[in-house]
Amino acid sequence: MSGKLEEFQPLQDNTVRMYACGPTVYDYGHIGNFRTFLAVDILHRFLRQSGFKIQYVMNITDVDDKIIRNAARDG
Repeated sequence: MSGKLEEFQPLQDNTVRMYACGPTVYDYGHIGNFRTFLAVDILHRFLRQSGFKIQYVMNITDVDDKIIRNAARDG
């Protein structure tokens, strides 16, 4: 946040904690969904290859209202 180029340092030991918003599974996947997966996967692989331990969490959102709406629409 300093606006300067700084070396990355994890907050604790050699462990990087990552969180990514996962898919919302109420309809077909699209390029926006897959772009997120690709970017996070590349970052995860780069950090692991650089010697960091990774704790990685991704949520999967189940939006009942939209699922019910789409099921009713599609019969």
